[in-house]
Amino acid sequence: MHVVILGAGEIGFFLAERLQAERHDVVVVEVDPTRAASIGEQLDVQVVLGSASSPATLHDAGIHNADLLAAVTQNDEVNLIASLLAKEHGVAKTVVRLQADELRGAAGQHLQKSVGADLVIDPDADTADEILELLHVTGADEVYHMTGDLLVIGAVIAEDAPLAGRRLAEIAASYEPNWPFLFGAVTRDGVTSIPRGDQELLAGDHVRVLATRSARRQILELLGVPGGEANRVMVLGGGSIGTRVAEELLKEGVDVVLVERDPDRARFLADRLQHAVVITGDITNPDVLTEESVGKKDAVIATTGEDQSNVLACAFAAAEGTRFTVAVLHRLAFLPLIRRFDINATVSPRTASANAVLRHVRGGTAAVTTFLDSDSEVDELEIEAGSRADGARVADLHLPKQVLLGAVSRDGKPGSIVRGDTVLAAGDHVVVFARADDLIDARRFFIVSE
Repeated sequence: MHVVILGAGEIGFFLAERLQAERHDVVVVEVDPTRAASIGEQLDVQVVLGSASSPATLHDAGIHNADLLAAVTQNDEVNLIASLLAKEHGVAKTVVRLQADELRGAAGQHLQKSVGADLVIDPDADTADEILELLHVTGADEVYHMTGDLLVIGAVIAEDAPLAGRRLAEIAASYEPNWPFLFGAVTRDGVTSIPRGDQELLAGDHVRVLATRSARRQILELLGVPGGEANRVMVLGGGSIGTRVAEELLKEGVDVVLVERDPDRARFLADRLQHAVVITGDITNPDVLTEESVGKKDAVIATTGEDQSNVLACAFAAAEGTRFTVAVLHRLAFLPLIRRFDINATVSPRTASANAVLRHVRGGTAAVTTFLDSDSEVDELEIEAGSRADGARVADLHLPKQVLLGAVSRDGKPGSIVRGDTVLAAGDHVVVFARADDLIDARRFFIVSE
């Protein structure tokens, strides 16, 4: 597949990295020379320097041969124009990033249709939704919905966790005959592996667990991760992400304090969020946070566009006693600081939106979950008639070593963890853990056209 990505920012870079790993022919268009040079040095992709709305630039990028255009620049108008030009060249699928409320709402739908946008993404909205999921399962550092009532939960195993020091085969045997959860990936010392039965879990391991919704509290307890309701939340930053989070929390009856540095924006939010306490102040000023009793909050969410400020504010909140902290990160360079400062979770626009784009790109894929710190991912696939999985027992599939089949859902019923004797059928939705470079081989078991 020939893919043209417009914009080499955090989302464009992440998409290029993932699609390159899947052996697609990727071209990235970037107007900034420094950024263009950087992505050219780091990835094995073609880079075209120029404006993403220029017909000449798009021609140089091979738009006439493209199967997909992902317009993910910071400029809504450029993205819309590029989609229109792509459709004129016969591009089958276009993904358009839009951030302005008026363009994403009902009033903008006609314009989206006019330019042929097949998928519209909003990184800020996607990021806010991920934060809200974390607040509903506090204690986990990742929460993603999969098929039926299944969740992928990420967390670090605590020192005194009941599962620390135990092997997966031993754990599985104690939950026979119906497993409520399955360990899909283990990260230790920066290396992620797809575990098997002889894998021993250690304190400090970061694990990603596929679990039924009813078992989410149970798995957190087994991992030694404290949870609880987030009834008092402080949102730091009144931009698009922070505003959306605050609005949704207020609808749920949560007590919300929002801190915004810009006085005009703060006044606007005070009128818009009438049931929230809106404070004008710098989130890195300890006095501002302590005056609002930051240490007594159930959760503190730092959502500004400044990574340093988000990390520092969350670190201060954690030191003051806040039970759960979440920092929005745009640059991965700050990721090593998260655990050092006892920050519970991070979210990034790059993965939030990339998941939606990858799902759109891959036929037969109902959901995609990628991660900031790992090249592993979780995919939900629909089994096609005539594929190797159609009618096969899981034990007889002989999947690659770095691929793990986690669960199956059939006829819209709640999903269940698979066993070796589980028989699969066309139309089933299956949840698969895999490394990015193993994904193509894994998909061939379930999809005929791969």
